[in-house]
Amino acid sequence: MKYLQVTINREIRQYGLLFALSIFCMGLLLIRAKITQSIFLFFLVWNLFLAYTPLAVSSLLINNVTLVQKRRYLLPLLACWLFLLPNAPYLITDFIHLNKENNIPVWFDILLISSFTLTGLLFGLASMHNVYKIVLVKTTAIAAKIIMLIICGLCGFGIYLGRFLRYNSWDILQKPVSLVTDIFSSLFAAETYRAAWGITLGFGMLQYLLFSIYNEFKN
Repeated sequence: MKYLQVTINREIRQYGLLFALSIFCMGLLLIRAKITQSIFLFFLVWNLFLAYTPLAVSSLLINNVTLVQKRRYLLPLLACWLFLLPNAPYLITDFIHLNKENNIPVWFDILLISSFTLTGLLFGLASMHNVYKIVLVKTTAIAAKIIMLIICGLCGFGIYLGRFLRYNSWDILQKPVSLVTDIFSSLFAAETYRAAWGITLGFGMLQYLLFSIYNEFKN
């Protein structure tokens, strides 16, 4: 019981720090809006919220034993988590919006976008750690790591779908046919396969390495 209490207290502290980091991001964004008299980059707030959603789903799972024990609850929630997870590392790609306005120092926008990016990544890594603990209960340690590696690869491809093909997580329900068609086309068409595979493997491996480091510190 003492160990459980320590674990809960540690999780509360972690989420509190993530909340504080989110407030810091919002503060920087408001300062930018005041200086520039522009709401450009306010889309980062929505992107950060989407980055939080996989953590919300994984926290629901990790704190409800009934949901984990019953497959009719566990599998749909894990599928939902997987569709939402690419939203966390997706924030890395928001650096393409850097230096769009001349009346703000470039270092400030670097700080701003970096803050949102790192916060989103931490949301994603925390959610992956939650799911890893669930998978570890169901499988062996080696199988759990392989599963997380595959998940990271899927996230890498999810980043490509979001940034270049402009699909959202919920398009799996709204546009399933066009989504599947574009997936196969982008992976094998001569004009797109290099970018599709490069982003998938590059961002996927980056996320897996970050998760491995995060997981080492959490254990």
